[in-house]
Amino acid sequence: MNWVKEVLRRYNLAEEFERQRVIAIWPAVVGTQIARLTEAVEFRSGRLTVKVSSPSVAQELALLRGKYIARLNERCGEQLVEEIRFVPGKFPVPREVPAVKLPPQARDEARDLFQAIPDRKLRRSFERLYLTLRQREESLLAAGGKRCSRCGAVFLGEGDLCPGCRFDPVAGDDRAG
Repeated sequence: MNWVKEVLRRYNLAEEFERQRVIAIWPAVVGTQIARLTEAVEFRSGRLTVKVSSPSVAQELALLRGKYIARLNERCGEQLVEEIRFVPGKFPVPREVPAVKLPPQARDEARDLFQAIPDRKLRRSFERLYLTLRQREESLLAAGGKRCSRCGAVFLGEGDLCPGCRFDPVAGDDRAG
């Protein structure tokens, strides 16, 4: 690999190579869930700028900045990254989830589930809420979603755990990256 660095240096491409390398490995370093909310956009003079989906994500990731710097440098095999700057930016709109019609027996299920509630208005509210949630689940499943292996929630994404379970500290391990 030293000869590659020498060739890059000779043609004044070493700095650009380092820039692109740090940007390219960002998703692998932070993991799928974080990579979905971020995009490494610039690396210059030891400072990596990462576009994030919202100010709250920027704030959360700022708390993990040191961990990400260490991981990036470890992956690069040298101390390239000194600082990470998280900036809110625009991201593409998530894919549309098609509306799915519920089977007729779903209404019967809702009635059976909440028949013990004496107040008619309250019972109907719970039935409507149940049907709305069922329709959402069916729509997500039709769009390629799956059930979380831990809590049973339906979600779009990779892995067996939904985002809530993935970041749950009770789970006992670091699933954020």
